[in-house]
Amino acid sequence: MKQIQYVIFFFLIFIHSAQAATVGFAAAAGGLGDNGFNDMTYTGLRKAQQQYGFRLVLAEAEKTGIAAEAELENILKQSDVIVFLGDQYKDLCRIAAEKYPKKHFLILDVEMKDLPNLVSVTFKQHEGSYLAGVLAGSMSKTGSVGFAGGAEIAVIHAFRVGYEEGVRYANPIVKIISSFASGPDDYSGFDKPEKGFEMASQQYAQGADIIFAAAGLTGNGVIEAARRHKKFVIGVDSDQDAMAKGYVLTSMIKRLDTAVFNEISNFMEKRFEPGNRKYGLKEKGVSLSEMKYTKQLIPKEVSEKIVSAEEKIVSGQIKVSNYLESVSK
Repeated sequence: MKQIQYVIFFFLIFIHSAQAATVGFAAAAGGLGDNGFNDMTYTGLRKAQQQYGFRLVLAEAEKTGIAAEAELENILKQSDVIVFLGDQYKDLCRIAAEKYPKKHFLILDVEMKDLPNLVSVTFKQHEGSYLAGVLAGSMSKTGSVGFAGGAEIAVIHAFRVGYEEGVRYANPIVKIISSFASGPDDYSGFDKPEKGFEMASQQYAQGADIIFAAAGLTGNGVIEAARRHKKFVIGVDSDQDAMAKGYVLTSMIKRLDTAVFNEISNFMEKRFEPGNRKYGLKEKGVSLSEMKYTKQLIPKEVSEKIVSAEEKIVSGQIKVSNYLESVSK
């Protein structure tokens, strides 16, 4: 009897393994362990994996922000669903989706349409960044704030423009200092924490007392500079407040984890629909962190100003400029 039970048990395991899907993940510059862009996406994948039991294969990015060709080919051949993280994969994703029409593709942070086996997810980072700007503009004591970007690419300019508008909403005369770790189409700027430290130190020396870092792993260097110089920084993508308690004023969170979980669930439950999904304040796709370590430093009237600004954005009273729309025209 016991032998029969063992045979049935292993037979069921075999059947489950044979039916289980494989999901491939092509990571962005900075890779896993960045406490931000990559880790938030991976968190959503792991949550989905725990629920649906699929096999997960990973291709880490090189300094270019793109995984090696051999690794990409490996996950493309093995996987039923392939997740690409970042607009640096846009061309490769389109080529792969056309080459493998029976596989499904998900690309994050860039809008792509018109392919029947592809869904793209974009975020209204300009809305969340506006709130970060309202906080920075309201809290600055020196009258200067900073922005540190990973690279001069469209999505990072969307962060910057939203942030600048929020700063000026709070205080029109505040000076804004901006710098980038790398130039246009150079994704290495998201993997240079030492460069982030250098940029932030320069901005603090120029009078900025709060810097918003939208720079992937490079942003970790900005956070370290804030801690060393005893200034404020605003984190990005995930809740980075604990990385330098009391110095990370807040974090502008992009719910990559929620978006990935939702889309993988759609595939696993055979509800896949191609097209583009947008996540903003209204959809709970972007937000400021709870400010667990700094809430006591923020005056009540500043907190109320942020809440008011969020309500006005959601209702349409405040229209935050979306840089991505301006470059797509």
